[in-house]
Amino acid sequence: MLLWLAALILEATLLPAFKMAGVKADLLTVFLTIFAFLKGAPGGAAAGFFCGLLEDLYLAKFLGLNALIRMATGYLVGLSKDWLNRDNILAPGILTFVATVGQGFLFLFISYLAGFKYPWLAGMLTVVLPMALYNSSLAVLGYSIYQGGAAWGSRKRKTGN
Repeated sequence: MLLWLAALILEATLLPAFKMAGVKADLLTVFLTIFAFLKGAPGGAAAGFFCGLLEDLYLAKFLGLNALIRMATGYLVGLSKDWLNRDNILAPGILTFVATVGQGFLFLFISYLAGFKYPWLAGMLTVVLPMALYNSSLAVLGYSIYQGGAAWGSRKRKTGN
């Protein structure tokens, strides 16, 4: 719970200073993808719903939209738990790229159904794809740090120190 709140606070305060190609990273998607990859579909869906609802409450508009989109993302990414190798450092990066593109598409599609007319092609090319690249690189970095910490903890437990 604190991880999602910290990610949301970082997104709102610190990350705007670290924009690349005009977009900032979406830490909620990065953390959700790694979490769902490790915990599976039910845990990913629950975490996605929670962090999406947290984001909806923070943004104070479209209540439930982010919760629905992130819940679907967490569930679908969580399905990969059993068929992707956890030792492959690129798996979370690829999953995060696909998840970011999928979330962007779903957001544009649901917004269109609700009557908002966002420019689809421009939105996908100038916002979603650069954000997907940024997010996926952060996912690879974050997952490698996680794996290094897990390996260190395992070695420490084996030696008894």
